Formats: sequence, structure tokens, C-alpha cells
Amino acid sequence: MENPYLASLKSLKNNLKAETEMLKKQLETAAKDMGSKKVWVGKAASDWAKDLEGRRSRMKLLAEKLIPAVDAEIAKCPEKVTPGEAKMMRMDLQGY
Repeated sequence: MENPYLASLKSLKNNLKAETEMLKKQLETAAKDMGSKKVWVGKAASDWAKDLEGRRSRMKLLAEKLIPAVDAEIAKCPEKVTPGEAKMMRMDLQGY
């Protein structure tokens, strides 16, 4: 029987790919906008732009670690499990 955990992890990976790409684009856009000095200027704006750039870099690094972490879990999962194991996994995934 198909492993419900494996299917769930593959779905998570696909969702994470889309979400992390969107997050990176949004952070890049915000950093570019602040760097253009057309959005906000002054000392506070410069300080905020530096902080934003630092956070953008950190978020990018963290986001890039998510997919390999899920891949590592996928590698641990067998493709097939017994019907009883599958039932228990589905119950676990549903939060019972």
C-alpha cells in the first residue's frame, strides 16, 4: 500500500517550493524598492533599508534549507507500507 507519510511529504515539498520562491521574490522587491530611494528617504529609511537587506538575506538562507530538510525525510520513507501501517499513518496525519 502507498505510504501516506511519503505522499504528505511530497505535497509539502511542492508547496514549500512555491511558497519559498514567492517569499524570496517579495523580499527582493521590497529591498529593491527601498534601495531605489524612491519609496522613503532619510536616516530612518536608510537604517530600515539596511535592516531589511539583512533580514532578506537571512530569510533566503533559511528558506533554502527547507527543501533539503524535507528531501531528507522523504529519503527515509518507504514507498510501500502494510494496510495497518497506512491506516495508523493516515490517523496520525489527521491528528487523531
